[in-house]
Amino acid sequence: MGKLGIWLRQPTTVAGISTFFGTLIALLLKQMSLAEAAPLLAGGAMSIILPDNSTAKQQAEELAKDVVSGTARTPGAGA
Repeated sequence: MGKLGIWLRQPTTVAGISTFFGTLIALLLKQMSLAEAAPLLAGGAMSIILPDNSTAKQQAEELAKDVVSGTARTPGAGA
């Protein structure tokens, strides 16, 4: 159960399961239509399927900081 347990404890998996089942319940209780539920179900499924990648998140944050600081130093960038 090692790998399965690790996968089930990932933040993306927990959020995906919550989103998927919450939306499914709302759909079954007729609180939302299938057209409203479809994007949430798809997003929940993707969160469940795709692994959590904290390294990619950190790299994206660093890239965004570099881009913003580079833009702020560029003459005429705000004009």
